[in-house]
Amino acid sequence: MSTRQPRDDQDDRTPRGERTYLDVDSPVSPLRIVVDAAAIVGLYHGDHSPSPAPDLLGQPASSPSSSLLSSPSARSSEPTADAAGKVIDSPQTPECGLLGRAAVELEEYFAGDRQRFDVPVVLRGTDFQRAVWAALIDIPFGERRSYRDIAEQLGNAGMGRAIGAAVRANPVSIIVPGHRIVSSTGTVIGYAAGVETKIRLLDREAEALSRMAGG
Repeated sequence: MSTRQPRDDQDDRTPRGERTYLDVDSPVSPLRIVVDAAAIVGLYHGDHSPSPAPDLLGQPASSPSSSLLSSPSARSSEPTADAAGKVIDSPQTPECGLLGRAAVELEEYFAGDRQRFDVPVVLRGTDFQRAVWAALIDIPFGERRSYRDIAEQLGNAGMGRAIGAAVRANPVSIIVPGHRIVSSTGTVIGYAAGVETKIRLLDREAEALSRMAGG
């Protein structure tokens, strides 16, 4: 499986392209996937706090989630042809294709079949925020790190509060796994969709690892 890393080469000065979003269900909460023409730029819980500004969301996708997931082009950018070579399904727009791929990969993640995501992701933020988010990406599936761990990794053990603020500002939940950050004592605290949702995400990952280990 690919270990694609989300791109973090964008900052707040980068103009935002047109955005499209799709609402999908998940076992932990409704999710809103946001894309531009090139990448995933947002993934928010239904009860995300603080709520993302409207300009970060863009317009709703024209295709319902069911058609995105069932379409062959949600899983491939190539046209689909019948036995006679006649094209029966053309590729969707880049935005719809990305939304479909993200929805499929999230479905695989929640089924315990995916530990890393392959969809392209662009993270827009300050240099410090992007450094923190890159550190989140490096936390393996099913593992946890403390705010202090990330602060030490970035070279200053005393900036735990700033780390916490950057984690809370993470625009791409789950794919950039802020839910794997806990307190220095291991207590599950603070999450954009609430502690209960964070615990459920951590528990699902632990259960998936246990199944893979034959436990």
